[in-house]
Amino acid sequence: MPEENESSVLFNLRKLMSIEEDRVREEEEERLEREAAERERIAAEAHDRQEEEATRLRAEDGARQVEEQRSREEEERIVRERDEAQLRVRLEQETREKAEAQERMLDHERELATISARQRKGVHPGLLAAAAVLVLGVGTGAYFGFYKPAVESREAAALAAKMEAEEAAREAEQARAAAKVEEQKRIKAEAEQARLAEKAKREAQAAAAARRAAAAPSAPAKRRGGSKPRKANTDDPLAGLDSL
Repeated sequence: MPEENESSVLFNLRKLMSIEEDRVREEEEERLEREAAERERIAAEAHDRQEEEATRLRAEDGARQVEEQRSREEEERIVRERDEAQLRVRLEQETREKAEAQERMLDHERELATISARQRKGVHPGLLAAAAVLVLGVGTGAYFGFYKPAVESREAAALAAKMEAEEAAREAEQARAAAKVEEQKRIKAEAEQARLAEKAKREAQAAAAARRAAAAPSAPAKRRGGSKPRKANTDDPLAGLDSL
């Protein structure tokens, strides 16, 4: 009998030790799961903060680009209006110069007519005609030889400058359109990356929740199985073992 009692006590002790080991293991597993869940929560919060910061930076960059584009367009408009105003002033000046030259020619003709009227009786008509031809020739030569080429040269230069300004404006507009298309592509790509990252995060959270849900029922079951031997609350740790 003493040997049987001793064997029963040892069996009960081993059972208690096994129950205690199970309890410690369950508590350790729960602690590890809590720590893993906390790490996942911290990582998710850090990821969300990074996404918010990236979104804010993209928004600020887009606003800055829009403002820069608006400033460039305003500068180009001012330059274009200034060039057009200068061209208009030059054309008006050249028109006035042409009118003044024409008026001078008419003045020469009227002066010749006056001289002819005054000296008609004492001067040979041929001399008057020669003088008129000479004056008209000098005026015409000055107009066609110097004034008209200079005016045409200025008109050609003004026209070429206007065409160059229009070509530069078209090229700038094409460059802005291409930059806008590239920016839209970049924004779409970043949005797609953010969507995939958010999807991966949700899937990881769902998997972690599933693992926790699968592990949750086992812990209470083990604790319920080991609750009976721990009912006794006496000073003797071996009390009640013989009844087993």
